[in-house]
Amino acid sequence: VECGGKTLLVDKSSFCGGNSTKATSGINGAATKTQKDKGVDDSVELFTSDTLKGGAKRPEVVKVLCGNSGADVDWLVDKFDLDLSLLAR
Repeated sequence: VECGGKTLLVDKSSFCGGNSTKATSGINGAATKTQKDKGVDDSVELFTSDTLKGGAKRPEVVKVLCGNSGADVDWLVDKFDLDLSLLAR
């Protein structure tokens, strides 16, 4: 997308976005720039542990989701000038 490539979004749900469209309170991420700037002590390991305790069924997917989360959130903030400065929990 950033370099002009074409993207095709495929969603098995009857509406685009699936269950994620219900997530209106924000975007989860561990060790983001915002957390660091605000002195929030967070880690990929803690996020992974919390996600697994929440009932995630595929640990290998959780590892990728949580491991990339901080950089992914930072990319959204930087690339699209999103204000994700409000932190919860």
